[in-house]
Amino acid sequence: MSKVIDIEDRLKLEQKKRVRVDKAKKTEAVRKVVQCTRCMARCARCGVQFDTTDMYKRYPGPYRLCAFCQEEYDDFLRITEKGQESPFYWHNREWVALWQSWVDYQKAMKGYGESPEFIDLVREVELDR
Repeated sequence: MSKVIDIEDRLKLEQKKRVRVDKAKKTEAVRKVVQCTRCMARCARCGVQFDTTDMYKRYPGPYRLCAFCQEEYDDFLRITEKGQESPFYWHNREWVALWQSWVDYQKAMKGYGESPEFIDLVREVELDR
C-alpha cells in the first residue's frame, strides 16, 4: 500500500505544470511581438544592430531602418508611389514585390499588436507577474 500514488495530488501537479507552460507560451508571444518586432536597437528590415549613437535618433518614415535599408525603402517608395523608374537594374518586379510583402507584413504585425485580443493577452501576462 505504501506505493500507491494519490491521484488527486498527481492531477493537481499536472494542472500546475500545464498552467506554467501556458503562461510561458503567452509570455513568449507577447515578448516576440512587443520586444523583438519593435526593437529599438536593430534595423526593422535586416536586423543589423544600431550604433548606440544612432539608437535614439529620429528616423524618417514609419520604420527604424539602417542607412542601406532606408535608401532601398526610399527607392521602393519612389517606384511605387511616384511611378519613377529606378536607375538600378536589380530593382525589378520581384524586388518591388519583396519590399511590398515586407511592408504588408509590418502592417499586419502592427494590426495584430493593436488588436483587442492581443491587448487582452498583454494585460493577462502583466497581471500574472
